[in-house]
Amino acid sequence: RVSKSEPRKLARSVHSGIPKAIRGTVWQLMSGARSDPALGAAFARLAAQPVDGGDEAAVRTDKQIRHDLARTFPRHEYFRDAGGAGQQGLYAVLRAYALYDAEVGYCQGLAFVVGPLLLNMPDGEAFAVLARLMFTYGLRGHFLPAMDDLRLRLFQFEHVLRDTLPRLARHFEQQGVEPTMYVSQWLMTLFAYRLPMELTFRLFDTVFAEGLDALLRVAIAVLRRSQTRLLSLQFEAILHYLNDGPLFAFYAHAAPDMLVRDANQVTAVTPRMLERLRRRYIDELARRLDEEDELARLRSENEAMRVEARQQQAAARQLHDDAQRQRAENMRLQKLVAELEDRLEASSAVSQPPLPPPVDDALAQKNVQLAIKNQQLEDSLQDMEAALIQIKLLYAESENQKDVLAKKFEDLRRALT
Repeated sequence: RVSKSEPRKLARSVHSGIPKAIRGTVWQLMSGARSDPALGAAFARLAAQPVDGGDEAAVRTDKQIRHDLARTFPRHEYFRDAGGAGQQGLYAVLRAYALYDAEVGYCQGLAFVVGPLLLNMPDGEAFAVLARLMFTYGLRGHFLPAMDDLRLRLFQFEHVLRDTLPRLARHFEQQGVEPTMYVSQWLMTLFAYRLPMELTFRLFDTVFAEGLDALLRVAIAVLRRSQTRLLSLQFEAILHYLNDGPLFAFYAHAAPDMLVRDANQVTAVTPRMLERLRRRYIDELARRLDEEDELARLRSENEAMRVEARQQQAAARQLHDDAQRQRAENMRLQKLVAELEDRLEASSAVSQPPLPPPVDDALAQKNVQLAIKNQQLEDSLQDMEAALIQIKLLYAESENQKDVLAKKFEDLRRALT
């Protein structure tokens, strides 16, 4: 009720720090987990569910969770011992959540969110608070396969960094240091991956009171505190400083509320500004998707044109080959026509001999035989003339086909050029 009716008063109280003795209870109340008994029932059911040995995905998830237990807060005494209460609690909550939210499943970063919860409440209550953080506060969008909400926050962070720390932003850009190289793990683990545990508790206090937008203010605050040092470093040294170096060393030795106070001084991060950046991100994303669709369409069209061009080139080569063969055939037909004309002229000379002088009966008989032979030659001559006409027709047709093929070839050549 206080969070709805007097949010500013609640925020001021949280910034001063929630007492350790009641922190777990307050987190449950602020997140709404205490008023959702279905979550507790879900945990009891899922925690008791054995691993299905026939389900390869379930076996793989179970193996991955167990493998990561020792790598989560390895220096913290509660989570240090294999088989200890800390690692057992992590396993129970992480496995139950992987079954509860199959779309997210298990991600290693979740263990760093669950750890601080387990240090302030039992397993079942930690599961309920985790579920509320994921679904109500929007942390789930950082872990979904598409990571849409994480991409949005990285976009917002990049623009806030340019507005609040322009020199550092330019230096990072010149060195090729992008937000995905260091901010992603901060946002996914709520800084628990890097902060000392007591500072993590204070940051969780703020997140439960104000939401995940507070993470952006914290990110800018810690960078502002180390800006001078970061400006003197190059690419590899910057990444080491941000991911494994002494970025948070100052706050580890400062007053407990120093980090929250520094974050509150980042006034550029406001709901109105973040909403404006959200709309801008959506517009740019839509435009980029349209451009990708257009690019895909152009690539498809270009590929179709390349295929068509290859087909036209093949057709042109075929037409060229056909034209070559046709020219050879035409030459053969021309030669055959010439030979037939020569034979026709020779046959005509034989079929028209000069008239002999009058002869006797023997010569008359021989003349009859010659007349018969002459008739045969006449018949052969007529057959040859018919064949010659047919050949000339074939030749004329081949010439026509040659012209058609030549025209097609020229059309294809022009289309290809």
